[in-house]
Amino acid sequence: MQEDVPGLAEVLAPDGWPNASSASLGAGDPGRYNCLFGRDSLITALAVLPARPEVAAATLRALAALQGTREDVTWDEEPGKIVHEVRPGISVARQGYLGLEVPAGELRYYGSADATPLFLHVLAMTDDAVLAAELEPAWRAGGAWLLGALERGGGLLRWHRRAPGGLVQQGWRDSVDPYGSTSHGSGILHEDGSVPEPPVADADTQAAALAGLRGLARLSGDPAHAAAVDALAARIGAAWDPDTMALDAYDRPVRGAGSQLGWLLWAGAPVAGAAERLSQPDVLTDFGLRTLSDRHPRFDPQSYHRGSVWPFDSWLGWGGLRAAGHAEAAERVRQGVLAGVGAVWALRNEWDGGAHVVA
Repeated sequence: MQEDVPGLAEVLAPDGWPNASSASLGAGDPGRYNCLFGRDSLITALAVLPARPEVAAATLRALAALQGTREDVTWDEEPGKIVHEVRPGISVARQGYLGLEVPAGELRYYGSADATPLFLHVLAMTDDAVLAAELEPAWRAGGAWLLGALERGGGLLRWHRRAPGGLVQQGWRDSVDPYGSTSHGSGILHEDGSVPEPPVADADTQAAALAGLRGLARLSGDPAHAAAVDALAARIGAAWDPDTMALDAYDRPVRGAGSQLGWLLWAGAPVAGAAERLSQPDVLTDFGLRTLSDRHPRFDPQSYHRGSVWPFDSWLGWGGLRAAGHAEAAERVRQGVLAGVGAVWALRNEWDGGAHVVA
């Protein structure tokens, strides 16, 4: 018997995988993320896995069917890579989406660094040997992509857009232009407001890579994959402190405490002092974890990625704080997110045609 998960039915596609948002609820609500997203759909599947494991299975199958098979720098496709965003039947109004000319019929864009390791992690977390056997070609191809990307990145998983248009930053804090984007405050910047030089290794993506490698090692049983986990953990521990958000192309730190520390804790990355820093009041608020400390020069509470609070992001931090033994801070995150989500739902019920996005 399926366990009820409030709000889940609103985002599920007919095939059982979650869209990144509900469909349009009326005027003023575009429902613009009502499609399959690698990262978003996988994280939603992971969040509901204990109650609804069939959602993870449907998501993994859908993404495996769309896995990259060739090199295409325009669409950031590479063999083994999991797709970022899929929009069938894209309209003429979407021509020029992400600064790219979209071919008639379907947008299929692969511009995310973390969807592939998250695929490996979610598959391993299902603990479903039959599903793993079914999807073995996909997880082996995804594992090969991840290991190759780490080798190219000097032991870290980096992102770098190699063609005009598209997402120039490709962790979950993605952006077409972090300096002047129309998506207010998207992406990662240095304290002085400059854009880190790519290829960049951000903390969130390293956390996903570490979880993905553990998943690959569990799926394959290969000691070499277990050794890759240890190597990445050591690399992160040596390069990161609690006030490092990313490393640029020359391994210069991009400074800034924020919710990325929760990702690192969730993945078991050995960053000394991460839990204590995450629990400080400039990051931990009454409604969850800020994406960026309110002490940072680029902080903006209304921004997309530079000070706002996201429920899914805080959920990962909650798990990380619990794993690190910081139960009080974790409970504050949980209660804060629930309070915030409750307030949004109350407002939504008051608004006719109000927007509702499940992050």
